[in-house]
Amino acid sequence: MKDKKVLGLIGGVLIFLLGGYFLFFANKTSTKTPATQEFQQQEIPTISAEELGLSLTAGADKKRVIIEITKTSDLKFLDYELSYTSKGNIPRGAIGQIEIKNPGKPIKQEIPLGTCSDVCHYDEGVSDIKLILKVTKDNGKVFQAEKRLEL
Repeated sequence: MKDKKVLGLIGGVLIFLLGGYFLFFANKTSTKTPATQEFQQQEIPTISAEELGLSLTAGADKKRVIIEITKTSDLKFLDYELSYTSKGNIPRGAIGQIEIKNPGKPIKQEIPLGTCSDVCHYDEGVSDIKLILKVTKDNGKVFQAEKRLEL
């Protein structure tokens, strides 16, 4: 009977120590590599709109914007993010990618200020138009350019 008590006591102490060991070291390993350290944001160098020959204009009907880039000789891709505010102070936007198929030739991209499928439904009261371009050059280097437009 005495041996059973001693064995039970030793077993209880071992379980307590093993549980504490796992809790202690599980916390240690999870605090060493938090997700914020694993995925650090990389800062993208900027390039001026003038270096790209970038212009952002409103369409004649003010229902679309037109992106034009004239200096495309060393460009491979353009990723764009267009953001704006519509009537009622509602944030809106569009994203997309333009592949430079004919380097050296100007490109032009029209983006509707609204939603389009079979038919377009344009936003009203558009303001604060901002274009952010992520520019990938032939050598693989990536730059960012920004342009604003007020209607």
